Amino acid sequence: MKRKKSTVTGGQQASETEVAGSSISKFNQFLNKPWTLPIPRWISPQHATITLSESFGHASFILVATSYYMDDFLTLRTIAIAGSSAMLVFSYFHPHGRVLWLPFKWNLMFIAINGYRVMKVHLDRYLAEHLSPTLLQMYEHHFYVMDKVDFARLVRLGTVERFSKGEVLVGQGSDNRYVRLVLDGDLNVERDGQVTYQLHQGNFISESGLHAGLLLRGNVTSCCSVIANCDDVECLRWDRTQLMHLLEIDKNIQRALKAVMSWDIVSKLKSQRSLLSSGKVVDPEEWTKKRRQQTLDRYKAILNNILMHPRYLNERKEELHKYRNIHHINDREHNLALMEMGWTLSEFDAGKKEGQIDEDLVEDHLHGSWKWYIQDVKFRYFDSQFR
Repeated sequence: MKRKKSTVTGGQQASETEVAGSSISKFNQFLNKPWTLPIPRWISPQHATITLSESFGHASFILVATSYYMDDFLTLRTIAIAGSSAMLVFSYFHPHGRVLWLPFKWNLMFIAINGYRVMKVHLDRYLAEHLSPTLLQMYEHHFYVMDKVDFARLVRLGTVERFSKGEVLVGQGSDNRYVRLVLDGDLNVERDGQVTYQLHQGNFISESGLHAGLLLRGNVTSCCSVIANCDDVECLRWDRTQLMHLLEIDKNIQRALKAVMSWDIVSKLKSQRSLLSSGKVVDPEEWTKKRRQQTLDRYKAILNNILMHPRYLNERKEELHKYRNIHHINDREHNLALMEMGWTLSEFDAGKKEGQIDEDLVEDHLHGSWKWYIQDVKFRYFDSQFR
């Protein structure tokens, strides 16, 4: 009984294989059946024929050629997928009667790569449209110069923080490795207890020269204290090193963020003028003095951070000079800052100092240069707090 049952099962499988093979064979014959093209005799007296399989081959090359003319990234990828799919049909049902496995396998890989890219674009756009109302409002009012997909990627790398009135976000003289963005609420910026300006929605905290192109990593000593001035202050926080990694690999985000930072500087200058004209500043001369001390201390902190990263020091001297021009840091103040850190002007110009610590190596040892990427992936696909 067992042998008989096995024989019946084997017969059924063989029958199904024959049916499938027969269907493929019939389809192959259909695709390779010659069709006469209706070409007028005054053009050519000879009869021209073409098969459907050859039509797929011609269509493949036409579609690939067309994709080269497309400016839109998504359209280009979609047409390339269609072209590779047509080539699959031509390679499998080839007019010579043999499957061309070499181009068949390569085109499968091309379809997989382009398919992944198309799905990734749609996923990124979906996630960008499903940010929280607060972040969508932030984008519309402050980040509209940035592509929404890039903005979504930027904010997903961060972490939301909430503070109550009187809480200190950053203390004067303390090391700070975070860049923050005010999502909601007001904050005071104080130097030695004197309020120098206020922060509102859309303002950055501890950006430390990012508007001038300085992509500082690690810790930067704070030149002031930032204190919540109301309840329910909400901020978005980035690790400085992780944020700079993102900006270094994505130049579109970097350029757009610099444009946003320029408006942020203007907003802070307006805040200073508003604070002065409102009568809240009791002693304008003392306020001006504290504000200048804050600017010089901020420059010293930026300079100290750059000196601790030798490779970055030699790459970003132009950006540092630009920062000095924006904030009116003259040569004397620059040289004094170097002296405080034990550097000479010649050592700074050479870009190296005997026995200096390379913070890049320390960062890689303590935190791992790859961890920022894993966190970026986590926020990109799994974090739901912004949805």
